[in-house]
Amino acid sequence: MSSSAEITSRVRGASPIPLFHPVVPPTAKERVVQVLDSPWIGTGPLTEEFEAAFAKKIGVRHVVAVNSGTAALHLGLRLIGVGPGDEVVLPANTFVATGHVVLQEGATPVFADIDPTTGNLDPEHLRAVLSPRTAAVIAVHYAGAPCEMDEIRTLADQAGIAVLEDCAHACGALYKGRPLGSVGQYQAYSFQATKTLAIGEGGALVVRTEEEAERARRLRRLGISFKSGFIASAGNWDYTVDEVGFKYNMNDIQAAIGLAQIEVLDQIHDQRAKLAGRYALRLAHVPGVRVLNHPHTTGSSNWIMPVMVDDRDRLMTELGRAGVGTGVHFRRIDSHAPYEQADLPHTEWFWRHQVSLPVHSALTDKDVDYICDVIERVATG
Repeated sequence: MSSSAEITSRVRGASPIPLFHPVVPPTAKERVVQVLDSPWIGTGPLTEEFEAAFAKKIGVRHVVAVNSGTAALHLGLRLIGVGPGDEVVLPANTFVATGHVVLQEGATPVFADIDPTTGNLDPEHLRAVLSPRTAAVIAVHYAGAPCEMDEIRTLADQAGIAVLEDCAHACGALYKGRPLGSVGQYQAYSFQATKTLAIGEGGALVVRTEEEAERARRLRRLGISFKSGFIASAGNWDYTVDEVGFKYNMNDIQAAIGLAQIEVLDQIHDQRAKLAGRYALRLAHVPGVRVLNHPHTTGSSNWIMPVMVDDRDRLMTELGRAGVGTGVHFRRIDSHAPYEQADLPHTEWFWRHQVSLPVHSALTDKDVDYICDVIERVATG
């Protein structure tokens, strides 16, 4: 147990525990230097190598690397064919990017409620909000714990609509013992600076056919098709443009960092699972605190450690005073001006009580115990 003196010492000693702390392996520096010393630092051979390595890691055939998870989501909706007049169902318990890409395609976001024990989309409420205008469902794997995808896919198949999985939190996660991306239609991953596989900024879209992968690669480069294949040179002028695309391509500097991170992804996953399991054990019987129903030691990637707290704001204040970084994931996105607010009682309760605790590769067992000691002190004090 941490004493009051230890808590004061940590704060005064200027050694806070941050909510996020990306850890980049030394090999990333070597790979980046090699790119910087090469004749080309844009989208090139290392981007292709990253796509192949990530595809192998998550058990898929076709990966298209892009510059953000948001770009991956946007390309996914474009491939599905979502447009004006369509509805896309998604949870409001997510980052605003998930909703923004729907609006950017001229479609209407329709919000489904969540299961408050997981933070993930509730299949029963999803069923209730489907309509003849529904073109797609975006299933967000909250905090890295997979949604009930069998149920969601069954509903989607019955309605004849597509499923786009927002895997921004879920890199390395398993669903029923298999890599999350290995089954399904479309999956969008994020490699932003706080994510499990962190490269600063970046993302990837998983698709099922070579034709879709080729179209996604054209769309990420403004719709450009190179007549003689991609040439890593700014002077390649021999191309055509058949449709309007985006500037969403990854570059080889990002890919170099990503390749190094893939090599240690299993270690990152195992460390996070161990830390999340320790939290779950320590907090299981703390009054006023509830750990979500996530498979902390197996399936979840444990991007964050979300807990539900009776007095969330007080706990966050006290943890901050004790030198512990916390966050809220997320303020319901339909509370923001671009969206029409829906009646989502579970989502409303969830975001008012949720707090995210640190769980990253720079964290130690001792750090987790310290954080849990502070929480227990606040809960029982």
